[in-house]
Amino acid sequence: MIIIMHVDADLCGGSIVVSGHRPGAEAELSLRADSAAGIRQWFHFRVRGALDARLELSIVDAGQAMHADAFRGYRALGSYDLERWFRVPTDFDGRRLVLRHRPDHDTVHYSYFAAYPLDRLSALLAVVDRSPRARVLSIGASVEGRPIHLVVLGEDGPGKRRLWIAGRQHPGETMGSWFVEGALARLLAEDDPVTDALLGEAVVYVLPNLNPDGSTRGNFRTNAAGRDLNREWHAPSRDGSPEILAARGVMEQAGVDLFLDVHGDEHADVAFAIGCEGNPGFSERLHDLERRFARSLARREGGFSSELDYGSDDPGKGDLRIGNNWVGERFDCLSMTIEMPFKEGPSGFGPDRASQLGRSSLEAVLESLGVLR
Repeated sequence: MIIIMHVDADLCGGSIVVSGHRPGAEAELSLRADSAAGIRQWFHFRVRGALDARLELSIVDAGQAMHADAFRGYRALGSYDLERWFRVPTDFDGRRLVLRHRPDHDTVHYSYFAAYPLDRLSALLAVVDRSPRARVLSIGASVEGRPIHLVVLGEDGPGKRRLWIAGRQHPGETMGSWFVEGALARLLAEDDPVTDALLGEAVVYVLPNLNPDGSTRGNFRTNAAGRDLNREWHAPSRDGSPEILAARGVMEQAGVDLFLDVHGDEHADVAFAIGCEGNPGFSERLHDLERRFARSLARREGGFSSELDYGSDDPGKGDLRIGNNWVGERFDCLSMTIEMPFKEGPSGFGPDRASQLGRSSLEAVLESLGVLR
């Protein structure tokens, strides 16, 4: 059988460089750096002419990636329709990352984690905007002029808490979008006692994608100006990080009682949370809130660990450039980063589990609601 295979990354969020084709269904590929920074890790590409071919796709420079050692014990994700994703046999020898797969369809996508293109977000926001309990706002624009969306759920009123969820500061951490999708689906669901109780006592603000430029360009870590947005919260700028300037502005107007910033971790094989220990204003009250929330989520999700973290900063040495640290310090509130694994791990982590974690997180939020202040 003659194999005529074509590999490209001409996709929203696509990123790969085709170094060369070898005989049959083999290809040599290279990681592409972020568009304005020298960071390599993310990949998302498409193979056409793949039906029943025994593909061997070698990313020859994986050993030079930002987190190269994280490729050990890792398997890439594949999809025929960008809806349903599966793990693909993957080997890493310290230099090359090799994907081997025999597709059942002519066209197949491969990604570091399940891709989440902006047209999927647009479709989700259209559904959200039709709900009587939600509204979609544009609070500003990215470096390249793309809108920064804010979803507001629930009606304001005396004593209501302000709860915030943010995703995709790092565009290659697409599990953040799947988490947000799961959370929004539950927040819109009718006759859900958790959602009804939550929106009865709080207003929920969701920033579904804080880095639309990086998401479009296929960057792993940065925006169109080459900035890591999760290092811009202390002093965002109109030229370099207008996305964070916009987010901070609406937070200042509305207030914050709880903030969840959802991310991905390259090395871990379970989800976990990071708090604000080390912040100058960190207190015993905040410590208790963090432990309560993490343990509550761990009871609901077997793939979430309440014990794993990056280790605490020295007292007063918390990095206030980071989103959850800055928000926690500014608003003296429960503020946590949720880290989800790129790796499959013992729980079989993938986009469905990320969405489920988004749904389950609302139960942990509700359990914490009465003691936030």
